[in-house]
Amino acid sequence: MASLRESGELDAILPDLLSELGYNVISRPMIGTRQYGVDIAAVGKDEDGERKLFLFSVKQGDLTRTDWEGTPQALRPSLDEIRTIYLRLRVPKEYQNLKTVICICFGGEVRQNVQDNVTGYIEEHTSDRLTFQQWNGDLISGLLIDGILKDSLVEPALRTSFQKAVAMVDEPAVCFEHFSELVHQLCAKEADFAKDRATIARQLYLCLWVLFVWARDAENVEGPYQASELVVLHCWKLLQPSLGKSSKASREVGEVFNEIVELHFAIFDQLVSEKILPHVDKLHAISTAVGSSSPVDVNLKLFDLAGRIALHGLWKLWLASGDECLPAVRDDWNDEQVQDLAQKLVLLARNNPALLSPMQDAQSIDIALGLMFLTMQKDWQPAAINWVEALTQQIIFAFRTHARYPTIQQSYRELLYHPRERTDEYRQEQTAGSTLIPLLSLWATRLGNAKTAQDLADFTEKYLAHCNCQLWLPDEDSEEHVYLRADEHGAMLNGVPITPDGDAAMEMIQEECSVSPHFPALSAIEMGHWPILLLACRHHRLPVPPQLWIGLLS
Repeated sequence: MASLRESGELDAILPDLLSELGYNVISRPMIGTRQYGVDIAAVGKDEDGERKLFLFSVKQGDLTRTDWEGTPQALRPSLDEIRTIYLRLRVPKEYQNLKTVICICFGGEVRQNVQDNVTGYIEEHTSDRLTFQQWNGDLISGLLIDGILKDSLVEPALRTSFQKAVAMVDEPAVCFEHFSELVHQLCAKEADFAKDRATIARQLYLCLWVLFVWARDAENVEGPYQASELVVLHCWKLLQPSLGKSSKASREVGEVFNEIVELHFAIFDQLVSEKILPHVDKLHAISTAVGSSSPVDVNLKLFDLAGRIALHGLWKLWLASGDECLPAVRDDWNDEQVQDLAQKLVLLARNNPALLSPMQDAQSIDIALGLMFLTMQKDWQPAAINWVEALTQQIIFAFRTHARYPTIQQSYRELLYHPRERTDEYRQEQTAGSTLIPLLSLWATRLGNAKTAQDLADFTEKYLAHCNCQLWLPDEDSEEHVYLRADEHGAMLNGVPITPDGDAAMEMIQEECSVSPHFPALSAIEMGHWPILLLACRHHRLPVPPQLWIGLLS
């Protein structure tokens, strides 16, 4: 709790904590408006059982002498503003008859050299209608464990999974494994009403916050990043039936889901924006930072990173897209963050040549995300074309020389020893199917790189006649399973033709997309949240369905 920052962190989790403890939160933190010392306002029962108005003034970490009265943002001036202005002018009429409790809230503890000042202030201003409480880190931690994670809501085994996840943040795979168990089991609980579903989502949100802050202190937030993807997907599946309605419960559910997505963004910023992106302009810097002598490790990590960057950029474009139901090409995004992400993605590929040599056909997922992100911005379409050309050249060269060409294998062990043989029979086994080749071919033909399109068509005709060029499409079971990957689902569009002009493939795909009712029936598409589907594809390693990108190439 002491590690939580005041703005956007401690004051972000407190409203949800209060809601789950039975308080009615009537005011949340706002940026850009004067709050007269009150960060959070809530109505609830005090320890004596009486209904009162609780006003929270939130500060970060330990309360020091400087934090008490040494700066304009210090706590004592905030408490004075609450007494002299907020209580007189800002309390809603329906709560003016309630007694007031001013809660001095901080994530750490009161330092000894300021304790007497705080105690004296409280004694001086306490009256029959105004009392004070100190909410320190120990109290908030106790409320979190005994309130949100109490035995009546969370089984002891799940509390253990959460505690193990927090303890193992230095080992991201182990951390993610334990946190996944918590997510799966919480979301499996019966929740017939919107309020029950919101409670589960808040539990996950608060647990993810704790995991993130603990991992941030340990300087390893890889585990929380993976966990945040899982939480977003599970909470979408959990909350989706209650989203988009006009009821109070629906609005509450929408607020919780929005907070979860914002936390996912915050973890991305901590891991990628602050630690990795500042170094993408240096040759081989990110490849070296992987810390492995194996080219397989470097390759897998770089494509995974490229997919994360591209997906975050697609989230940003979605937020700026207004009423667009699907990804669209525009030349007026006017978003500096998006422009910067696009530049960073291009620099990452330029300075780390492993991103030009995919080793798995499944890396078509990350490549599709990158191509979509660049293609949606007209100014960056030449970069998308250049990437397609470089990928094509490297794939053809690797195949002809029996080097590390893209294989259908998913096993890490198999990738380590690929290629095991330098024979035509082995190559045919490893390239029995491909989602990458049709993706590159369509991008080359539609964006006007005739030479690359011709090279791919010639290469496919000469060397890949045995290969089933295919694309993945949702089917009637996908809505049930795509977000959670609880079971196999979806269908393959087989035999996609690879030609120099791409017309036959486009016609085939457009015809199939026009008659399939399953893609528009997906809740993420129906409600206009297409990045959720992209996140599911990236997290669960499903090829990106053509309905999401075919419009960019039409």
